[in-house]
Amino acid sequence: MNGAPPASSQASPSVSASARGRHRRTVVISGILAGALVATAVLGWVFLGGVFSPSNCGGPVLENPPTSTPIKHLFVIVKENHAFENYFGGLAGVTGNPPNGSFPLALNGSGSVQPFPLTGYSTDDFPHDVGSSVKDYNSGKNNLFVAVANAAGVGRPQDAVGYYGPAQLPGYYAYAKEYALGDHFFSGFLGPTFPNRVFDITAYAGSWGSDTPPPSIVAQQPTILDQLNHARIPWEYDWSFASLALAPTFFPSLDPNPCNSGQLDPVSGLGTQVAGPSSPSVVYIDPADDLVYSEHPPENVTVGEEWTVGLVNTIFSSPIANSSAVLIWFDESGGFWDPVPPPLTSTGRDGFRIPFLVLSPWTPVGKVCHQTIDPASVLQFIDQNWGLSYLNSRVAGATNLSCFFNFNSPARPPLFLPSPVTFPAGEGPTHHPAVSGLLPSGMNPFERSQVAVWRERPAPSEPFSVPIPSFSR
Repeated sequence: MNGAPPASSQASPSVSASARGRHRRTVVISGILAGALVATAVLGWVFLGGVFSPSNCGGPVLENPPTSTPIKHLFVIVKENHAFENYFGGLAGVTGNPPNGSFPLALNGSGSVQPFPLTGYSTDDFPHDVGSSVKDYNSGKNNLFVAVANAAGVGRPQDAVGYYGPAQLPGYYAYAKEYALGDHFFSGFLGPTFPNRVFDITAYAGSWGSDTPPPSIVAQQPTILDQLNHARIPWEYDWSFASLALAPTFFPSLDPNPCNSGQLDPVSGLGTQVAGPSSPSVVYIDPADDLVYSEHPPENVTVGEEWTVGLVNTIFSSPIANSSAVLIWFDESGGFWDPVPPPLTSTGRDGFRIPFLVLSPWTPVGKVCHQTIDPASVLQFIDQNWGLSYLNSRVAGATNLSCFFNFNSPARPPLFLPSPVTFPAGEGPTHHPAVSGLLPSGMNPFERSQVAVWRERPAPSEPFSVPIPSFSR
């Protein structure tokens, strides 16, 4: 890789979104991005005459659209910053924990450390920008994670090769035992959060590579949400801490678009979303800016896992449980070591290996799938299941998810795990009353970790506070 960002080819031009559906904006947009989106909105209103209805949005949003499998509702939960090895490397039956692994403590090669089990519930945040990731990769050796963290001044750089187990992650290990785990699932981009969150809905990030708003070649790409809009298939993009970090807000075709067939909403409304016959077909859940529940270091991984279990329990206790599948993965590896070099694809090198769990009534018990896959495979499943054309050639050429399902087997009852976090039905989404484009006094809109101005409160007693910029995305 020679220290350069991963190479990539350019995808096809964007497919413009015609007038379709309603859309409630629930995120705060600031600075340059806000201006661009407002300008786009004005042009859209002029072009379409300021009049929107089901007739010129392609018809009403469908209720219970047909699918090619028994899965009528797909929930995609994407957490933050952990490598597969860091969570599941010690699990029997998976590719992980190579014997006698040794990692230099410094870039000059002096000292070494071996992988070891972590006894706590959190670690420092490790470098995971493009430059650091390329160094970590080290031409496929995957051996400089500790040295790169040490050079960055991380307090305990050796924790980059540490790994958790069932004591810290009982819920995830229970899901792996009861459902299926993919041990060759890679993030879509060798770098930080923003390009990977965008890749999750486009299978494209170009050579962008930074936690700043994307260049136009990326923002013009068609997304899976555009496809769902065009087919009038209902979707949701749920957030746990609203900021301009939400991937759909980067795309003029989505935000604003009065003809969306889906919405951006706080995840507190999940119970309501799954409670009735008009439940959305595809739901993305993005807690990227939530400093408590996202699992982003230095936060407590057990607390974040319990939040995920609460989401799954809400889905599995709903009327749509027997027609739903839940996918859980992480946006990127967060600077944690993983022994499996990421593959080179038609759009560049994938990022490092990350955990991938599939939960459904048709998922084989305790299966470990070894196929090499990434988020493009999930987009392919969405396209196939709802009868859409492939989003792009990257999606068309992805390995499918057939290993994770057996639709010829009888549906199994769901697994419920204890969790202190609930998302009760009937509560409904709670929208922040802030005016779009405004931030609390004294906040710098260009400090990424300070942009979030509100998040869901897990209990009424929790005080409201603006997050301290203590980590990199």
